[in-house]
Amino acid sequence: MFKRVFFRGWVLGLVVLAGCGGSSSGTDPRDGNGDGVIDDRGTDTRGDAGSSEGAAVEVSDASGFNYGSTLIGTTAEHRFFLHNRGTGTAKPLEVTLTGASFSFVGGTFPGVGGTCGSELAAGASCQVAVAFTPSERASVSGTLKVQAGNGLVDGDIVRTLAGKGIAPALVVVEPASVDFGVVSRASSAWRTVTLTNTGDVDALQLSARTPPAPFSFKGGYQPGTGGTCWITLAAGESCTLVLGFSPGEEGLAKTTLSLSYEDGVSFRSMPLVLSGSGRPPAKLSISGPEPFDFGAVAIGTVAEHTFTVTNTGGEDAININGRSGLDEPYAFKGGSFPGTGGTCATRLGVGASCTMVVTFAPARADSFGAYITLLYMDAAGGMVSAYRELTGTGVSPLELR
Repeated sequence: MFKRVFFRGWVLGLVVLAGCGGSSSGTDPRDGNGDGVIDDRGTDTRGDAGSSEGAAVEVSDASGFNYGSTLIGTTAEHRFFLHNRGTGTAKPLEVTLTGASFSFVGGTFPGVGGTCGSELAAGASCQVAVAFTPSERASVSGTLKVQAGNGLVDGDIVRTLAGKGIAPALVVVEPASVDFGVVSRASSAWRTVTLTNTGDVDALQLSARTPPAPFSFKGGYQPGTGGTCWITLAAGESCTLVLGFSPGEEGLAKTTLSLSYEDGVSFRSMPLVLSGSGRPPAKLSISGPEPFDFGAVAIGTVAEHTFTVTNTGGEDAININGRSGLDEPYAFKGGSFPGTGGTCATRLGVGASCTMVVTFAPARADSFGAYITLLYMDAAGGMVSAYRELTGTGVSPLELR
């Protein structure tokens, strides 16, 4: 709990004499000599045993006391000084407070640090410790009342109390969580997060822990390249953080970024959830059984088959190259990839398909094996291969009759 303590020099207030006195001069009977001080010279015999004959109590802060702006959840303190400059003891001495936000420090009269009791001897002084503990964001008021004596002539001194409750710093994050979505491997996505201080005082020691990979601040450090958040965020102001996601592998990644600051009362921390998914790489598949068997083909003739190539991955396949892996008597129809009538090109989008036409032309009676090999790259820049094993047998035409 934070607290402030105010000490103020003497400001003489209404002076009270809680005894009994009289005058027929037309002035206040408690002001026997017209000097503005309520006193008792003991000439009136109507006072009872509880009166304070000859006492004159002064209270500081004649114009009242304003505690000013005080944070909700904290306490500001002030000491009021009482002095009996009369010749008699002021008794009973009573001090009361009004206003829910005002109390004696520690809860009971005269307040922790206070020295006043139930009476105040002639020439003596004492203190009353009064606390202001706001519970709402508003200006409030109250009173401190001092009573000395209970005879026919009692004196009450009232001091006005005032203060304003203000809210601690409260930093709001927008958005409350960051989803980078699906991002290609070896690439990056960036998001800007806005922090706004909705409180009445500055947020101090504002900081954010560097998130673990694959998340980061843009450029490597808080607040991220282009960000504006630093150590202090003024009341009512906003700033930005720039965060990134650079997946090195496919699948979901998630972490919690911890933001912290001092709100004027205590330290606060806020979790900011970061999430994103690495997109799976391109993946080409070639149709047909493994291996694909052309069967028995007569020597000197040509058999052909159309294969379907499908990208079942999450990235486009680029730089597709089918020139490698076909050995005689196998070939792409017409001599080059994708074969005459084939539709494959150098790029195949996610979920898309294309065709290639492969021929088998045995020149002798024998069994032949080979592989179709497609080389391609995914968006992360890695070279990948797709295979399909081929088999076939060259036979004499007579054997096929």
